[in-house]
Amino acid sequence: MSIKRHFIKIIISITLILFTSNLAFSQPEEQGLRAGIKLPYTYDIGYFVRFSTRFAIHLSTQFVTFPFSKVPTGYMNLWGADPNITAILNEPFSIGAGLDIGAHYYFGSDNRRYYGAFSIQWMNLLKRDITDDVINKAFDVDLNSGEIPLGPIAKSQSTKPLTLNTNYINIGFIAGKIIPLLNPNSELRVEVGINKTILSHHNLQSDYRYISPISELTNEKLQQTMKKYGWFPTINVYYIYKLSKF
Repeated sequence: MSIKRHFIKIIISITLILFTSNLAFSQPEEQGLRAGIKLPYTYDIGYFVRFSTRFAIHLSTQFVTFPFSKVPTGYMNLWGADPNITAILNEPFSIGAGLDIGAHYYFGSDNRRYYGAFSIQWMNLLKRDITDDVINKAFDVDLNSGEIPLGPIAKSQSTKPLTLNTNYINIGFIAGKIIPLLNPNSELRVEVGINKTILSHHNLQSDYRYISPISELTNEKLQQTMKKYGWFPTINVYYIYKLSKF
């Protein structure tokens, strides 16, 4: 099953659970927009619904780009990953995008400004060109050797000599605090989070060579690396704008 299908199944399951739970809530609270940053990882913009004084969900789009482009691989190198393997992601990756869905639980008394959250994130590192040398160095192979079958087009007609596309799913755990602002429709949320890669898939392709064995090796090694070293701590800051009461 593909990474996207895994993520869709997870989203549907969470949505059904939360929707069913919402039927039992007698006093829905608020809805609104949220925009922020997970330092030093992603930019986020999305939507939230607070069903009651205790429960809420969010759905966000997230982007990894400058100056955070090297952060995912930098974290993995810090935890001990082989830099020759993570370099496979470094070279082609300049932007990534994905979705983040999460459930929040507010605790304490009075206005319940503290909360914990669990989230599921799907990320796609957009396909880009990559040089042969990165693969050659990572796996001690030679993509230009006569052992690599040529086809289906001539090398002179190649437009994508080597490309990589990566998808992965993280689970995240968050502890946060709400900071009220002067405008009653606005607030800040400051969070400390940890995200862990649980699934990934990496597709290496060449338009003029048959590289299936090397593509499978690339996928296997990157999967192992991200599963073992894919820990991404963040400090999150969000601006919340409340649209209306239900």
